Amino acid sequence: MPLELRIPEWIALGFFLYLAVATLLLPLPADRKRRAIARAILISAFILVTAGLDGVTAARARDGLPLAYLLLGYWLPAHLVQRTNPKLEEVLLEFDCRLFGAGGLARFAKRAPRLVIELLELAYLLCYPVLPLGFIWLVFRGFPEQGDRFWTAVLLAGFCCYGLLPWLATRAPRAIEDTSPRRRSSIRVLNLHILDRASVQLNTFPSGHTAASLAAALVVRKHLWSAGAVLVVIAFGIAIGSVVGRYHYAADAIAGAAVALAAFALSGVLI
Repeated sequence: MPLELRIPEWIALGFFLYLAVATLLLPLPADRKRRAIARAILISAFILVTAGLDGVTAARARDGLPLAYLLLGYWLPAHLVQRTNPKLEEVLLEFDCRLFGAGGLARFAKRAPRLVIELLELAYLLCYPVLPLGFIWLVFRGFPEQGDRFWTAVLLAGFCCYGLLPWLATRAPRAIEDTSPRRRSSIRVLNLHILDRASVQLNTFPSGHTAASLAAALVVRKHLWSAGAVLVVIAFGIAIGSVVGRYHYAADAIAGAAVALAAFALSGVLI
């Protein structure tokens, strides 16, 4: 049967092959190189195999698989990181200091109404369901043919951020600073619990959360104005919550938003 890759599958395939090549260039132990290359090749082979399957069930599975590729594209680059970059951390912290003043975000986190802190933490928590929600919203409101445009924008945005991790690895600001205490937000406790178990414990610059969620929101907004507007608000809430909660630096969120705009524009050219 003919092999016909969709645009999101081409993007995913290119990303994992890029990781395989990057592994060869990075100064990693030989056993780690072998494992990382094997994983990248295995995922690439899976993409090619699923692209060759026929039938309605296979087609529906392929509709949702880009979400799995995005998650794998988040976890795999972390295996290529040996150490973080203290100089880059200093630059990112200095940028925060210029924007908010020395200790400005910590003071805000301690003095702001608890409701505000809870809402910002909730916004950050929504970075997990916002992508499947956006896709489902688009498909079930009458635009299933836009699924490839949706995942093209999301994968371009997310992979741009995750692909830089081996070269620009930093610690999250919450790992460096003494920031907002857990007792001020019950939702923060949940966020930290999830990050402790599901995160790679590294900061992505630009922010993948901001980039992917905003790219998804922009695609939905193009076809469903009200639903897209809600998702845009959530995406900006994710960006602001990530900075205030010190999950990301301000530069991460700003760069992530720029990546999202570029990914959305490029998705319109590719699809």
